[in-house]
Amino acid sequence: MTVLNLLLLATTAAATISASTPAQIPVGSTWDYPLGFDLTTSNVEASKKFYSVDLFNTEASDISALINKGHTIVCYFSAGSYENDRPDSKKIPQSAIGKKMDGWPEKWLDTRNEGVRSVMAARIQTAKDKGCQGVDPDNIDGFDNKTGFNLTKADSVNFLKFLAEKAHDAGLGFGLKNGPTIVDQVVDIAEWAINESCVQYDECHKFQPFIDAGKPVFHVEYTDGDDPSSSWKEKACGVEGFSNIIKHEDLENWHIDC
Repeated sequence: MTVLNLLLLATTAAATISASTPAQIPVGSTWDYPLGFDLTTSNVEASKKFYSVDLFNTEASDISALINKGHTIVCYFSAGSYENDRPDSKKIPQSAIGKKMDGWPEKWLDTRNEGVRSVMAARIQTAKDKGCQGVDPDNIDGFDNKTGFNLTKADSVNFLKFLAEKAHDAGLGFGLKNGPTIVDQVVDIAEWAINESCVQYDECHKFQPFIDAGKPVFHVEYTDGDDPSSSWKEKACGVEGFSNIIKHEDLENWHIDC
């Protein structure tokens, strides 16, 4: 039986879900992206069905409790960048650490490197051990940035296929994070997509293959203030078929539902 079939057999939100059961959530389901705060049963919204939480900063007990309340919980980690405050960062080979990311303290990784891939495979195993239902690997688009490694689209697609295989072998769902120009090449290996700012960059149409395949696109647009204009909000919330929300870029516990 394929992983997708297993996902489709997952229990509904009204039922208790095993912490080890990956769950396929329907197109258009509600969501939030709580990477800037600790999500627990005390602050979770009952109406939200899909959450991506930080792999390292979220306790296994919280993941289990959230799933048992009917939420789908997947775990975020950066697969394509070096963060020196992660507990496994010293296992990444120095030779695979590249240029600083524009606007962020992280540095790009050479995702072709076997040492990098070993660390990311271990992170997927950690996600399984913690009871996550899927993984949300970030910064997979090195080919579109100045990494110092001359990465190509083919390199990124190969890396995503590696990650998806590891996730599926572990019984976990797998999602594409951004990467609009490679959607057509990876839609078949992912159960969902998470997209940031596709309205801002006029990229939303590039994720339509997920919707066409019956797979959700979880979309967030960012605003600096708490009261965006009605015209901007209409655009941010108006992507048909997507699960749309508006947040601050630090992903704190603030959002506008669409």
